Amino acid sequence: MHVGSIPTALARAAGSYCGRVRLAAALLLVALVPTNGRADEGADFFEKKVRPVLAEHCYSCHAVSTKKAKGGLELDTPTGIRKGGESGPLVKAKDENSLLLKVVAHAPDFPAMPPKGKIPDTAVADLQRWVKMGAPLPAATANPSAGTPAREFWSFKPVTEQPAPKVSDPKWPAQKADFFILKKLDEQKLTPAPLADRRTLVRRIYFDLIGLPPTIEQVEAFVSDTRADAYERLVDELLASPRFGEKWARHWFDVARYAEDNSTGESTCRPPRFPYRYRDWVIGAFNADVPFDRFIRLQLAADLLPDTPPADFAALGFLGLSPVYHKEPKLSKDVISAFVADEWDERVDVITRGFLGLTVACARCHDHKFDPITAEDYYALAGVMANTQLAERPLKPDASASQDALTTVRLDLLDANMRLDYAKEMRGTAVKEKKDPTPFDLQIKKFEARVADLKKKEKGLDTGTIANVVRDAGTWVNGDNPDWTVIDYQPGKYRDLPVFIRGNPARPGAIVARRFPTVLSPSQPRSFREGSGRKELADAIVSDATGLTARVFVNRTWGWVFGRPIVTTPSNFGALGDRPTHPELLDDLAARFVANRWSMKWLVRELVTSAAYRQSTRHDEKFAAADPDNRWLWRAPRKRLELEAWRDATLQVSGQLNLAGGGPSDNLDSPRSVRRTVYGKVSRGERPADIHRLFDLPDPKAHGEKREATTTPVQQLYFLNSPFVRQSAVALAKATTAGKTTEDGVRALFQRVLLRDPTSDELETAARLVRPAREGAPPAWELLAQTLLASNEFLFLN
Repeated sequence: MHVGSIPTALARAAGSYCGRVRLAAALLLVALVPTNGRADEGADFFEKKVRPVLAEHCYSCHAVSTKKAKGGLELDTPTGIRKGGESGPLVKAKDENSLLLKVVAHAPDFPAMPPKGKIPDTAVADLQRWVKMGAPLPAATANPSAGTPAREFWSFKPVTEQPAPKVSDPKWPAQKADFFILKKLDEQKLTPAPLADRRTLVRRIYFDLIGLPPTIEQVEAFVSDTRADAYERLVDELLASPRFGEKWARHWFDVARYAEDNSTGESTCRPPRFPYRYRDWVIGAFNADVPFDRFIRLQLAADLLPDTPPADFAALGFLGLSPVYHKEPKLSKDVISAFVADEWDERVDVITRGFLGLTVACARCHDHKFDPITAEDYYALAGVMANTQLAERPLKPDASASQDALTTVRLDLLDANMRLDYAKEMRGTAVKEKKDPTPFDLQIKKFEARVADLKKKEKGLDTGTIANVVRDAGTWVNGDNPDWTVIDYQPGKYRDLPVFIRGNPARPGAIVARRFPTVLSPSQPRSFREGSGRKELADAIVSDATGLTARVFVNRTWGWVFGRPIVTTPSNFGALGDRPTHPELLDDLAARFVANRWSMKWLVRELVTSAAYRQSTRHDEKFAAADPDNRWLWRAPRKRLELEAWRDATLQVSGQLNLAGGGPSDNLDSPRSVRRTVYGKVSRGERPADIHRLFDLPDPKAHGEKREATTTPVQQLYFLNSPFVRQSAVALAKATTAGKTTEDGVRALFQRVLLRDPTSDELETAARLVRPAREGAPPAWELLAQTLLASNEFLFLN
């Protein structure tokens, strides 16, 4: 249903209040369009959780490399897993009685595998989850890049500007990108849609550039502006708006898995104190159009670059806000080492998938099965993370000494709090077992004094603005005391990691020097020599891997603008990733992006001023049959507003929006939270805000490749019943209709929310709906306001 069908629904509902509620429900139940979930989620789970288990425990007997796999079972290829062995199929999708689950559980009457002992319970749970998911596997084909020299794979080649191709209508393109779009349309015998009308276009560009709708006055001003460059002037105005950074930083936060706490709240991983400094820095960076190559360097190594302004140290929150896992000091060195290795792995993953579009973390347990990434490449990068410590830093010149002192005090405080908690726990156990608690009383007193002293020192160091950052420090897990495992950070002392055999830190192999992956290096990769190697890593990402890095960001930006990226696996440009629909376009844009000094605003402007972007969403049955996914862009996509844009627009049209920015985050579930959604708290551990939980915010525990829109009944109930929607509807009705006649009130509501006048049918039926409000009936104005806020015309971007 779209808003054009409102008159009929209104007419049916106008007779009673219950009917009016049914009207709202009917509108809400069709307000969203269902889409499928992530197609590659299962394959990712297999590569990260299942294959490492098979590699460590099964490959020695059941792999192609053994020449003669036992029982005819080959577990190192998707084909072998699907085929099974002499005992029959290994896995039946979603069947908990699958042979694999029986043998790893050492079930009676089944062979026990592996024969030497059961695999860990966590690994069994991962296998069970995988089978429950349907036992998804990567494509059971040969490596698509096999037989091709590694550096000749499409995404590893240098980028060069491409000549504009000849097209059927040379007058149609407005930017160079349009020639490549039209060339593909010509090949597919498709034609572009007409240009969108000015009312549609102005709403589209406002939402895409600043994440807020225009006012009716701004719409009318643009419609009446007859200058030939009126649209380009508007684009430049919006790019210069401080609202631009608030919109576009949110895109980046998905990639950077920005969050303000950890998935567990135990004392060993207390939340960072100043996470919002990074959020505010990213917003400012987009507004200032910080070149993307510098944007990368600052986030990885701002503290190691010469002449970095103090405010830019906040960029280190990219790593400084990394997920931290609970590490109980009473656990063994081997267990703690595994947790620490998991943290390094997550940071390698977010860097390589986020900047390079490569699944390097798949090489943690073995050489990558599809891409030319070796286990040595992985541990060369993990070594950089093994010399990088989460820290706090005052944002002022020459703050290194203060940073070191503050970080030391914070670590000592963390340790003292853990020891205090442990002493209290042991005292409680002693009392329960009727033993003498006096020794623990003494420990409690000692550590309480220690905590108080450290808090005093911390307060003395907490001067000025402080950000969560990283610093260079070698990291070791110290198990000298069998009762209390500690993590030992040593600034100024650095280490290279060994290859952990099958990903197990307790099985070290050959040591690998810190360096960039071989396939991305112009020649034999050079070892990193400067501290942790973060600066050299950042330099390599934007110099040695210029083409790949530029392609990945250009592709993400295309997806954020057009709703569908050119490469539909934006964080996987490897062999198992999708191929670009428009490879010449991607290369040309990436080359020109670099030539234009990596300017993010230049790139966005280039896309939104194209003829392809300015098309209408006109539907054509013939074209839709030939290209149902609109992959060739024969029309503009119709997009559902992202959760931030919908919430911010709702606040704006209801007169509640507060444009104050920066500082500590808001609780989005609070009725007092009326700032833009980007300033709301994002949590990994606590119950997420309703709007984050229900409307597809990527899980901030890990890098977010892209958003997938879902449709659930709970979302629809949110539009009906949430305090936020009700509060907004009340505010909207009050701000818009007070003191107006029925017709004027209806007209004002439509103009405020839908940016147009109601049709005569809409005006008549809406008037019939709200007239009983004059006689003390239920608040029909509020119901009408809520209906418009939940209508397709408000929720979708044409």
